[in-house]
This record gives sequence, C-alpha cells and structure tokens, in this order.
Amino acid sequence: MRHLSRLLGLFASFWILGMAPQALAQEPPVENARPDADLPPLTEMKIVRSSRTDVPDTITVETAEIPGEPTRVHDQEGAERLMRNEGVTLQWNGLEERGPIWVGVTQSGHWSLVGGQKGEADGYLDLEGFITEIGEDYFVFSGTIKMLGTPDEDRFCRDTKQWRFEVTQNRSYYRLREFEWCDGLTDYIDIYFPPSLR
Repeated sequence: MRHLSRLLGLFASFWILGMAPQALAQEPPVENARPDADLPPLTEMKIVRSSRTDVPDTITVETAEIPGEPTRVHDQEGAERLMRNEGVTLQWNGLEERGPIWVGVTQSGHWSLVGGQKGEADGYLDLEGFITEIGEDYFVFSGTIKMLGTPDEDRFCRDTKQWRFEVTQNRSYYRLREFEWCDGLTDYIDIYFPPSLR
C-alpha cells in the first residue's frame, strides 16, 4: 500500500471544520509518530466524482494508506446514500448542527471520506481515510477517527484501522459499530443520508 500526504488531514481539520491551527497544536503527542524526514513523497489523486461541489479536484493525503484495490461497491443504493450524505454527528457535540462529510471517488476507483464535527467548545470529531467496501446497509472505512476535548476537555482518542458503519432498525444514518473503542465511554458516530433512501 502507498502512503498519501498530510494535506488531507489539514484539509479535514482546517478547511472543512474551519478550525484555527492552534487547536490541533494542543493535541497530545502520538506515540511512535514518524518524523517528517521519514515520510514518503506526496501523492496526488484526481477526484472524478464528489458528494460536494465546494472541494478541490484533487486530494493529497499522508495519514491514511491508499488501499491496494479499488473500493468494492456491492450495493448501488448504499453508494448513493454516501454520495448524498447529510453530514456526521458525535452525540457529545450535539445532534442539531451536523458536521460536513466529503466523499470523493478517484480515477482509480478509490472512495475517500473526509469530514468531522466541531462542538460548541473546542471539542471536535475528525474522520479521514478511504471506504474500502459498500454493501447493503453497511460500509467499511479504512482510516483515522479522532476525537479531541469532548465530552471532557482533556479527552483525546485516536485510532487508525478498519471501521464498520451500519444502518440498523431502518434508521436514516450509518452508525459506527464500535461504541467503546477509545476509553470505555460510549460514543455514537453517525453519518446521515436522506430518509427517502431508507
């Protein structure tokens, strides 16, 4: 798998969420983080289809890995749900003001997902990576999920791996199926789509 550049992480945290750079500077250091000198050259991916019109034509990512295979799309309705998504929430940040989610399809057939939600204080949720599989009422996300300062100021959660989101009980959102992945506290991360697509 090839690494992409740091720009997508910055894009998600600054451009989509409109946060000041100092907010990220307060994050605790990530253990075993690689120094910049060890990072591979930047790789740019051209976007041929996007869920939003107010984003660049290309993305550059380094925090996620480009999957070796294009996204497996087994369900066209699921693909449409993601393309017509209506944002994301983390319950600690509130359910009224959803944060934006950007889904982009590259020339190579890889589906990227970037977005997050800022809370009333300095807390936020951040997602960045790739969708590796879309099936009936589920999708698999390979990337990083990060939560900072929510619901408590000093809370910091971050992990990079494969995540599964599912629609259950005929709801009009995908919910992350790992509720206590960070520190035992139950977090609900939901990505919404139009109720007409249930």
